[in-house]
Amino acid sequence: MPVTSRAFVKASIIYLCLGAIVGALMYIDRWISLGSWISYLRVSHVQMLIVGWLTQLILGVAWWLFPPLKIGLRSDAPLPVRSGQSQRGSEPLFWATFICLNVGILLRVFFAPLYSWSKLDFFSFLSGISGLFLLTAAISFVLNMWGRVRELGRPG
Repeated sequence: MPVTSRAFVKASIIYLCLGAIVGALMYIDRWISLGSWISYLRVSHVQMLIVGWLTQLILGVAWWLFPPLKIGLRSDAPLPVRSGQSQRGSEPLFWATFICLNVGILLRVFFAPLYSWSKLDFFSFLSGISGLFLLTAAISFVLNMWGRVRELGRPG
């Protein structure tokens, strides 16, 4: 498994654990009141489990398992144009996807509850900016993976 995929999978496991902890606190709050603040964590709980865990796990495994990019030979060299990690696409673009995705998740996880609690527009703005980071991550992932979505054995 490439380093990039491992980073995504490890981050997804961290979000799974954090989401499970927040979910457990919300569940315990049904019987033992932990305070009114616990209700503000619902958005964070969903964000950690759906985007942080599930989506991030899917992206990391897709980067690892999708078919490689077409390997071509240059006319002036007997070696393939792409080899090794470059067969997966642009690694820097994939790291940008990782960073944008996690910044988007963290902005939403921290600032959505703060906005619900305080009603300060600044926290609403920061929570909203998370959507731009998540959109950027989605677009960069699609751009990086599009060439790998093809039938095996056929020219790409």
